[in-house]
Amino acid sequence: MLYPRVMGDAFFDLPTPLQAFHAVENTIFYKGHVTVTHDNALSRMIAKSGGMPSKSGEMPFSFRATRDGKSEIWERNFDGHMTRSLQWLHSDGVVAERVGTSAFLMQPRVDGHKLRIPIIGLRGFGLPMPSWVLSSAEGVEGVTQDGKITFDVHASVRGLGLIIRYKGELAPA
Repeated sequence: MLYPRVMGDAFFDLPTPLQAFHAVENTIFYKGHVTVTHDNALSRMIAKSGGMPSKSGEMPFSFRATRDGKSEIWERNFDGHMTRSLQWLHSDGVVAERVGTSAFLMQPRVDGHKLRIPIIGLRGFGLPMPSWVLSSAEGVEGVTQDGKITFDVHASVRGLGLIIRYKGELAPA
């Protein structure tokens, strides 16, 4: 299980539904809805080139994570647009994720009752990108009173603005 390994004892400070969501032993499957936004046509093109949806608006969303040895395959279905990524342990406290033409380094941490996953490194088209390229990039997950998973993921590039933001809710299917 990737996130318990990466986060150590802090993983168990997360609310139980977030622990279940990130403790992938075999396969987990969740369904819900998502709202996707982009700043402009260029940001939609960049998002699409990175494997993310170019369509904006509210739509059905499903999520599947499958353990594959020491890594996890994440599949996000944005109303028919499938975004597939691979996550693995990069180094102590750091998860690497490859999606489309991009690879990210993320440092998950507990913040109260939420899980914050800031992006601390980026490669695009196989090339390392300077840290100043991303003006803001983070995922934040939480839990509703009825136990649904909430998520809010965004990536902004300096000089271009918001490339993508997707936020919504999921429940086990």
